[in-house]
Amino acid sequence: MKTLSFCIALFSMSCVWSQIQLKGLNTPKTTIHISAQTPVKDQGNGNTCSAFGIAAALETLPNMPKDISENFLYSSQKYEQFEAETGVTRGSFLKSYIMSLPKYGILTEAELPYPDIPAGKWNDNDSDVVKALKESTTGPVSFIYKYKSKAKLLTLHAYEYLGQVESKNVAHLKYLLDNGVKAIPVSYELYVPGWNKFQDTKYNTITPDAGYGILMKDGSFQKYSEIKKQLPDLNTRINNRTVTFLRTVKPTPTYNPYGGHVVTIVGYDAEGFIIKNSWGADWRYFGYERISFDYHEIFAYEALVFKRVTFAK
Repeated sequence: MKTLSFCIALFSMSCVWSQIQLKGLNTPKTTIHISAQTPVKDQGNGNTCSAFGIAAALETLPNMPKDISENFLYSSQKYEQFEAETGVTRGSFLKSYIMSLPKYGILTEAELPYPDIPAGKWNDNDSDVVKALKESTTGPVSFIYKYKSKAKLLTLHAYEYLGQVESKNVAHLKYLLDNGVKAIPVSYELYVPGWNKFQDTKYNTITPDAGYGILMKDGSFQKYSEIKKQLPDLNTRINNRTVTFLRTVKPTPTYNPYGGHVVTIVGYDAEGFIIKNSWGADWRYFGYERISFDYHEIFAYEALVFKRVTFAK
């Protein structure tokens, strides 16, 4: 009976994953690697999205653990900033992990779980010690004496860092996804309400319309999608600044609806890239969503591609 129950449960899970892979994806060309992904996690209110993107990518590689500690990845960033006296920041660039992975390595989730407690808030005039303690639950002292010595260092044999121009290249990312790369962390600018949380049984494409507009000669704003019908090369014009594309919602003293966020591209269909987010499995479509290619070409500003990674000897 136990065996039968297990088989039924396994079959049910397979059906769910099949639905995630197929629903909402358009023909003719689709490449998607959801079956290679580890379960979607929730970063809570921490500034740790870069660590979740890095972990998601590493976990798809051969010989890598499938439960890498995002807490340790992010703590490494904060400790490095504290030690180097470069200033502790909210969040981290993907590029900084190229240095930290060989220098500090990785731990598993069992060795350093992600904290359930809310991340601490700090002011710009706080000391770096206070900032490090609030950004990372380990703190610099416990990090160096309790966790760093347990970590396994990595050798990045083959990787590709894509900067602000290169990361926007849709064709190149498609090529990578078609040729063995199963997860690509990428940084985007985002309008938070355009990424709001809800549950659905299909993908809802995130486009450049929400929170942004094309500035017209009369001072009015037009939706991106309307102008794109008239100017097929609109993305190029926006990126070379011959067309003015602006935020249309003003921040308040207590809330800025714009920011930066790292997600993980896991595939694509005819309409855009399929992304894995770190806002829980109850966000959108089981924690996944579609980003339009237009959105990507405008708002992507960094990506990191791991091709071959091993433990250092």
